[in-house]
Amino acid sequence: MKKVGLFVVLSMLPFLLRAQLLTLDQIRNQKEFTSILEASQNPEDVVVLNLSSKDLKDVPENIDRFVNVQYLDLSKNDLIELPVELTRLSKLQYLRLNDNGLTKLHDSIGNLKNLRELTLHKNKLTKLPDGFCTLTGLSKLDLYVNNLIELPENIGQMKNLIVADLYVNELSKLPDSFEELDNLEAVYIGSNKFKKFPAELFSCQELTILDFGDNQIKKLPNAIAQLERLEFLFLYENKLKKLPLELGALTLLKELDLSDNKLNKLPESIGDLVSLQELNVDYNRISTVPESFTNLSKLESMHFSSNRITSLPENIGEMIGLNDIALDENPLTLLPESFFRLKSLRSLDLSGTSIYEIPALIGELDKLEYLNLGDLGITKDQRLVISKYLSRAQNIEIVY
Repeated sequence: MKKVGLFVVLSMLPFLLRAQLLTLDQIRNQKEFTSILEASQNPEDVVVLNLSSKDLKDVPENIDRFVNVQYLDLSKNDLIELPVELTRLSKLQYLRLNDNGLTKLHDSIGNLKNLRELTLHKNKLTKLPDGFCTLTGLSKLDLYVNNLIELPENIGQMKNLIVADLYVNELSKLPDSFEELDNLEAVYIGSNKFKKFPAELFSCQELTILDFGDNQIKKLPNAIAQLERLEFLFLYENKLKKLPLELGALTLLKELDLSDNKLNKLPESIGDLVSLQELNVDYNRISTVPESFTNLSKLESMHFSSNRITSLPENIGEMIGLNDIALDENPLTLLPESFFRLKSLRSLDLSGTSIYEIPALIGELDKLEYLNLGDLGITKDQRLVISKYLSRAQNIEIVY
């Protein structure tokens, strides 16, 4: 009797698995059907259906017969619209629709109550239906490279959203209810049409990643300090002229990209970013580096290309973690003596500066792998001397 009972349980196992929602790891262990013909032979057995890159112009008829499908990939086809039948797949958790030609979604998409991740990038969507926001189980929403002009007013209903990728759209504001998305950890909203930093983001205090690059904001509000969990902040390609002192409150920040703005200086509070590992301020108008800068003991990469830097802090040599420095296209004439104590330095770009002499001390940087000295007018004889200075640096590439 025990053997018979075990046989019954084992024989029912596939059915039991289909009857419940699986974890992503369990889904990955299921058979992947890549042919609609094969999948149609036993539609109730299909948990993973991958119809990506099949040149489909329409979703296969009677798609709702795959009642147990939990992962459906229809990406990289030529779909323009979705049938209502697709929204009857009540167990669907992962839906990939990227790289199609979708121009709209039916309101009934909100019926997919178990959907956890929805991938819609590289389509032609201009708006989302109100029913979209009843996808309250969604944790990851991918809408980058569409034509969205606005988001639904009721987006705040999507309480479980953790990642929202809205990169490259036509958004100029966020709905008021966006501030109710208090579980968001990552928002990618770069390459849109914002002229003002949206205050709704300040309520998303679980944010660790915020990409707000390539917009048109002129001012970063003091309230940025409220996002104290931020680890990655991207504000490149905006119109910022100055930064608030409150930026220094972001003590967990690891990477800060402020490149291609109109900054004249960095605030003294930059030195309070004690976790910072990468700083990019390329293509600004910065003329001085604040003394507090050398407090950034964890900094590994500093990019100051194409600014107006004339000098560096005398104690920059204390920043022993630095391994990547770009100072090209600055009117810099001299490196402080302590600079040559940066023993971890692997990449150094001094091209297009006003440095007229490379001192023998550069030989102390024996871990250098890349050194750019282009446009400094260095003669052949000087090149031989510099190579001798750097004789201890193995496999170094020097650009003149």
